[in-house]
Amino acid sequence: MKKERVKKKFYKKWWFWLIIIVIFISALAGGGKNNNNDNSKQAISDNANSDNNSKEEVKQEEKKDENKIKAGTYKVGTDIPAGEYMVISKSLGYIECASDSTGTLESIVFNDNLSKGSNSYVTLNDGEYFKMTGAEMYSIDSAPSIVPEDGLYKDGMYKVGTDIPAGEYKIILDSSSGLGYYEVSADSSHQLTSIITNENVQADTYLTIQEGQYLKISGVKIQK
Repeated sequence: MKKERVKKKFYKKWWFWLIIIVIFISALAGGGKNNNNDNSKQAISDNANSDNNSKEEVKQEEKKDENKIKAGTYKVGTDIPAGEYMVISKSLGYIECASDSTGTLESIVFNDNLSKGSNSYVTLNDGEYFKMTGAEMYSIDSAPSIVPEDGLYKDGMYKVGTDIPAGEYKIILDSSSGLGYYEVSADSSHQLTSIITNENVQADTYLTIQEGQYLKISGVKIQK
């Protein structure tokens, strides 16, 4: 009597497991490609966003440069319009307004030295000549904000009601300088006749300022 050959079940045969291994490896390879594709797409998206942000920053800088008046000498009414401007010092700055281009002391309408990072308002009239070194200038409607983020006002000129609220303030002498100065004016013409009050500061003091006035400080600090 012949013995019947017992057939092996298909999942016990070597070729079955070979097929399973091949399928498994293919699946891993396919998943890796998908991951790589996803990572590539994400990288492209990130690069695109970065490029867009960079372009936006460049546009903002270009717009800012368009509004900026660089250091130099300008004839008011010819090179720049008459009006009020803000000057921001980038280093040790100097500003000078003259009635003509003779360069004589008699022609100077006003002048001032600006410490690094400080600012000043100026009002210029047709026919005058305005000289500026170590600084840049903006028309009032395009000028950047000079309100300090920490509320501590340092060397500069501030318009009351715009840059600093009206009210009473304590003026704190900067111990490193030993001598400070404050000046309150009715306008930004820098004329003696526009000065309301001024003082050389040798110790802490108090000052009340009103809407529309201009406050100039040097060597002192004011806490908002």
